[in-house]
Amino acid sequence: MKHIFLIALFSGLLFFSCTQTEKEIKIGYVQINEDEVLNVAKEALIKILADSGYVDGENIKLVDNNAQGDLSMVTTILQSFNARGVDMVITNSTPCMAGAAQMVRDAPVVFTVAFGPRQIGMKNAPLNLYGYYDPLHCEEIIGLIEECVPHIKRVGLPYNNAEPNAEFAAKTFIAEFEKRGIEVVTATVNSSNDISMVGQYLAGKNIDAMLVTGDNTVYKGLNLLSKIAGESKIPLFVTDPLQSKKGAAVGFGINYERWGQLSGTKAVNLLKGRTVPNKIEPVEGLELIINTEACEQQGLVLPQGIVDKASCIL
Repeated sequence: MKHIFLIALFSGLLFFSCTQTEKEIKIGYVQINEDEVLNVAKEALIKILADSGYVDGENIKLVDNNAQGDLSMVTTILQSFNARGVDMVITNSTPCMAGAAQMVRDAPVVFTVAFGPRQIGMKNAPLNLYGYYDPLHCEEIIGLIEECVPHIKRVGLPYNNAEPNAEFAAKTFIAEFEKRGIEVVTATVNSSNDISMVGQYLAGKNIDAMLVTGDNTVYKGLNLLSKIAGESKIPLFVTDPLQSKKGAAVGFGINYERWGQLSGTKAVNLLKGRTVPNKIEPVEGLELIINTEACEQQGLVLPQGIVDKASCIL
C-alpha cells in the first residue's frame, strides 16, 4: 500500500508540474479602429476559434489591441507583440495587415478585412502571412451604381491617401469610372474630423453620387457624410455593405461575418499544426444591402430589379 501511495503522489506531482509549465498560447490581435462593422468580422473570427476549442482565458490568451485610427499606434502595438513573443498575430484591416507583414517574422500572421499584399504594392508576401482578401469587384460595383443612377456623369470620392487600402481602391475606381466616361471628383480626408468639410466640398461640385470604398477613416465618420448626402439629395454608395447601416443608401460588397469566419478557420488550422496550402485567398461572393430611409432622404429611387437582388433591406 505504501508503494501505491507513493506512486499516486508522484503521478499527481508530475501532472501538476506539467500543467504549470505548459506553454500558454498567446495571440496578438490588432484592429485599426473601433468600428461596429469591423467588429462583426472580429466577433465571427473569435467565435470560430472558440468553437474549435481555443477559448480566451482558458487555453489561449488574446492580447486585444485597437489603434484608434492612429497608424503610428499600429507600429507600437506590433512592436509590443514581438516583445511579448506571441504565438500568432491576427490583424483586422489593411493597415494592420501591411504593418504586420513588415514587422512580424517569428509568428504566423492571419489577416481579415483587408486587401491583399499585391494589391497594395507588396512584391512578395512574407511566408508567414495568411488570410482572405477583398478582390475588389470594381466593375460589378460601378455597374450597380450606373443601374441605380442612370444619368450619372460625375461622382464624388473622398479618401485618405495615407491608408494603402484607400489609395489602392481610389485609384482602381477612378480608372474604371474614367473608362466609362464618368468624371471623378476626389477629396482628401486626413482624419474623421475632415468629413464635414470634405462632404460639403463634394456636395458643391455638382456630383450625381458619392462613393466610399475601402477607407477606414471615412467610414469612421460616415454618419456625418450620410447626413450631408441627405441634405444635398446625393445618393451615397459604399463597398462595405454593413456600412449602409450608418446611412449610406446602398452597400455592395463582401459579407464581413463570413470574412471573419474564413480567416478564423485559417487561424485554427495553423494552431492545430495543419498544412495550409492556400495561404492567401480572395473572398468570393457579394451581398447587397439597401437602406430605404437613406434612399428616400438622398432622393434615390431604385429600380425594382435592384431591390429584388438585395440580401437585406433596412
